[in-house]
Amino acid sequence: MKKLYKNYIYTILLAGSVFIFSILFSCTLDKNQNNNFLSIEVNEGDTLWEIAEKYEEADLTKKEFIGWIEEHNEVSADSIKPGQVIVIPVKSEKLVQNLASQQ
Repeated sequence: MKKLYKNYIYTILLAGSVFIFSILFSCTLDKNQNNNFLSIEVNEGDTLWEIAEKYEEADLTKKEFIGWIEEHNEVSADSIKPGQVIVIPVKSEKLVQNLASQQ
């Protein structure tokens, strides 16, 4: 067994390193995807339904919008609290373009 371990130590170390780096990379990749979306702070009395109406997206229904928020923020509709920052499925640059065109 020791002979087998000595023969393949570099292969085992390389495989372990690749595995660890792939896990770290996938974690950072997921967080970077959320950076493309708008983050908002929940105000007193806000509900996910009202937020969905305010930031309505043409390609999502309100139910899909709320489901996306719940999934990506790991919250439920009745558990959001004032002051909590959540990510919503609105691209950051799309909101800036909409605000500029309204002027």
